[in-house]
Amino acid sequence: MHTPCRVAAAAAVGLVLALASGCTGVTPPEAVSSTSPVAVGNPSGTAAPPVVAPSPDPTPTPTPTPTPTLSVTPLPVKLPTPVSRLVALGAGDQLLLLGGLAGSTTTANVLLVSPGTGTVSVVAHLAQATHDAGGAVLGGRAVVIGGGITASTTDTQAVALSGGAAAISGHLPQPRSDHAVAADPTTAYVVGGYTGSTELPDILATTDGASFRVVAHLAETVRYPAAVVAGSVLWVFGGEHQGAVTDDIQRVDLTTGSATIAGHLPARLSHAAATVIDGTIVVMGGTDGRAHQATVYRFDPATISVASIGALPAPTSDMAVAVLPDGAYVVGGETADAQGKVTTLATIVRLELSH
Repeated sequence: MHTPCRVAAAAAVGLVLALASGCTGVTPPEAVSSTSPVAVGNPSGTAAPPVVAPSPDPTPTPTPTPTPTLSVTPLPVKLPTPVSRLVALGAGDQLLLLGGLAGSTTTANVLLVSPGTGTVSVVAHLAQATHDAGGAVLGGRAVVIGGGITASTTDTQAVALSGGAAAISGHLPQPRSDHAVAADPTTAYVVGGYTGSTELPDILATTDGASFRVVAHLAETVRYPAAVVAGSVLWVFGGEHQGAVTDDIQRVDLTTGSATIAGHLPARLSHAAATVIDGTIVVMGGTDGRAHQATVYRFDPATISVASIGALPAPTSDMAVAVLPDGAYVVGGETADAQGKVTTLATIVRLELSH
């Protein structure tokens, strides 16, 4: 705290002791009496008001981002087969859907969906069927990273955005499934997951889907997290740590590699999805370990705060999300009835935000 300077009285001669040069923002009186202080030029002889240094400016409080309005629109187009735990990527104004779990069967299908025209077509097949993988668009190609069928795999697979033959394009350092992949325009980050027996702390980066480097380590290992990249920060939401669902929000500085638990979700959450819509980070769906969730949250990184802004049409986990120019699309996933029977979905839902 800044302390006001004190002015010393001169002995009986009315001299003013100069203020110390290191003190700023204080205007000294012109003279100080050895008896009672009197304001100079004040014939009434009343005491001058005390001289008080201005208080320092308080630490600026982060300004919360205004809460946007969420619009949720189920599309009339449906997937030919209900599917969950798939990869969804944007390809221009179309959705590219890769792999996933169709009931109890892991699929290799690559679908191209046009939300505008309502058309759905199979345009390729993965070299290896997979679910619980991650994916990103790198170098103009769709890249599927890891996943597995009955065991986690090291494979990464690449396919043209328009479809065609898919091929194994590289390998992860270890087998990995149940992870999230968050990407910026040039780099994909592989977050969380496990080898089939061990949870993995390493956060990997790749620009081509073929070679990977470690850029940081999670503050807490998690399977089934949700993650997004915002500038130089990777945000990781929830997940399962050692079999228990967590509410932790992890902040990873991609410049320094430091990772911390920066905050908490309103409830424990795993198998959720996260994305960025018009600059706003949203986290949706998932499960708290007992029941599927429908809430869509807005996350404000300036204040590390989370607020509900709406809900999905049904409580849903393990869906895929991709962003197109007209909004984010939530594809497939799993839901459950009151008796706990899990149903795989064939739905596509568009999310739009207005500020």
